[in-house]
Amino acid sequence: MSDSLRTVQFVDLWTAASRRVYSFILSILPHWADAEEAFQETSRVLWEKFDQFEPGTDFTAWACRIAYYKVLEVRARRRRGPLAFSDAFVEAVEEELSASAEPLSRRHAAMLGCIEKLKPRDRDLVRRRYRESATTRSVSAELGRSVSAVYKALNRIHEALFDCIERTLAREGR
Repeated sequence: MSDSLRTVQFVDLWTAASRRVYSFILSILPHWADAEEAFQETSRVLWEKFDQFEPGTDFTAWACRIAYYKVLEVRARRRRGPLAFSDAFVEAVEEELSASAEPLSRRHAAMLGCIEKLKPRDRDLVRRRYRESATTRSVSAELGRSVSAVYKALNRIHEALFDCIERTLAREGR
């Protein structure tokens, strides 16, 4: 793989996973500075070890596993001060998050497929509403529709997406 393709692939995967990894770290490290340190170290290690990542596997799960070890390192350096959580608690949180990673990834993939199946007008409404800083009120103003009409349309779309996701996951389960 060329360096530029490798970089693009890493950036795409890390952009999609970084919030979840940071949330995972924050769930274990109560102090913002410690969480930030673990997150930065995780980012660096992910890039350094990206050649070891197996394409087609769950990047977020792999990243969370590396983050877990970085959290342990930060906690070990901070042992001088009081710890907010026991090592057993940290391990239990990591195990729970690891167990939920695959079902969430399957649900996310199903959702993306279902969004693509929406009518163009509905897909546009969803994308407008869920872009950063958008509100139902701002979207209704953009579209020249009442807030109530946008809420109703979004509710209808949410129900359709939910049904589509459930059907998709049920088919995969067979």
